[in-house]
Amino acid sequence: MPRSFRRARAVLAPLCLAAVLPACGSSSTPDRRASPSLPQFDSLPDESEGLTNVGADLNAVLENGDLTGACERYRAGATDRKTKLLCGKWMYFYESYSTAGVPAGLVDFELTELSEDVGPGFSAYGMIPDPTSEKHYPLGLAPTDSFGALPALAFTCASCHFGKLPDGRYAVGAPNHSYEYGKHILALLLPPFLGLGITGDHDEAALASVQPMVDHILADSTKGAALQAAITDLTTGLSGSGVDPTAFGLSKADEAEYAAWKSGTMDFLIAPLPAKDDVLTISKISPLWELPRADEMKATHMRHAMLGWTGGTASLMNFLKAFVLFGGGKPDLWPEEKLEPLAEYIYSLRRPENPEPPPAADVERGAELFGSAGCNECHQGPRGSGLDLFRYEDVGTDDAMKRWFDADLDGTGCCGGSLGTGDELTHELKSPRLVGLWTMKRYLHNGSVDSLEDLFCLNGARPTVETPAYSDRGHDYTCDDALSASDRKALIAFLKAE
Repeated sequence: MPRSFRRARAVLAPLCLAAVLPACGSSSTPDRRASPSLPQFDSLPDESEGLTNVGADLNAVLENGDLTGACERYRAGATDRKTKLLCGKWMYFYESYSTAGVPAGLVDFELTELSEDVGPGFSAYGMIPDPTSEKHYPLGLAPTDSFGALPALAFTCASCHFGKLPDGRYAVGAPNHSYEYGKHILALLLPPFLGLGITGDHDEAALASVQPMVDHILADSTKGAALQAAITDLTTGLSGSGVDPTAFGLSKADEAEYAAWKSGTMDFLIAPLPAKDDVLTISKISPLWELPRADEMKATHMRHAMLGWTGGTASLMNFLKAFVLFGGGKPDLWPEEKLEPLAEYIYSLRRPENPEPPPAADVERGAELFGSAGCNECHQGPRGSGLDLFRYEDVGTDDAMKRWFDADLDGTGCCGGSLGTGDELTHELKSPRLVGLWTMKRYLHNGSVDSLEDLFCLNGARPTVETPAYSDRGHDYTCDDALSASDRKALIAFLKAE
């Protein structure tokens, strides 16, 4: 880390976490340690109640059918912790909270008639097919009532935060960096109209991404007839419902943005979603494992949970409420007590162990360098997160996120949304948790860097993408000449072991 940056952040004098983390030296000491000098990387105690959250058997990860009816049992009085977690896990995979979705008829059409393009369960876009779904839906799409009486599907937590690991196992809480969210949205919205000959002014890259689907519709009269039937059902179903189908269209500029996003990245305040902040703020999908609870936040002097890339969401409960609100759901139907099983389940998630960790000597040297090279000054919080926020100009990374939810930087949220109690518009950036990095392929807050080796410039200088919101510049301490290539490799070994 450059010495000038260290001086600028001197107010962040490293804390002796061994003295403040309640787990250290107690009967609840975690079962693995990164380094005696870096206790913030300790694993948390197991709170899973025997649930399978990481495994190669997808049915086992889905608890072999035990998720079905769990919330009914919990709300009927079976409030033991395991039933509560089973309910929360069901919500994680299958609850839509009445958020905005797409007509089920169009989804059914694409999965049935365009399977060669979209793959089983939209696997061509990185989603994971649900082995229990009779209609071959993916995990992460579930029924919603956003289209009135018309069947529709909306995204759940699992669409973005359930993934397949490099070793082939599945992990709940893993950021699905294989998910082509932008191209998936284009595939859902464009081909139905283009396949019926309804043309318009579209972005070239967006058109190119869906052209094979359109070609297959136009070349096969059976597919064309099936699409016409689906559109007729949609039109009939929406008649008199008060739902405006044009509200789910995209502008040419919106299409260009969706087409440009890397897998595992998105802007979730953009059309056709209900909340639109009129700013392009790309962020990578983050992991949901090992979030700090209130006692750990207090012990480590965190301002609050610091969720979201701007670090402004004060608690996990506020984050879940925001998911409902910004997704166009019905917040009044989801008070905290109904969201509590989901929150408790997310708190129980743990990082997956790397089955092929780097050599122990490299990991130990990397842990020592993490402290001596200055990394610990910004990543001294739980699991390597930060305890403070940082200005974009200090970190040097793309600053488009500064305007998230506040395009004119006046400190007032936009677009009909609201912040939860204790939440704040920070206009700054947080340091993320650094555990489970071996599972990921997107780095920096906007996902512009594709590997730890690229982040540490071991493959040469980064391409230096300058396009706003997509820029890969900044966080140059990992490329600093003060760190030899050997040092950087050791740091990567340490990070890949956690």
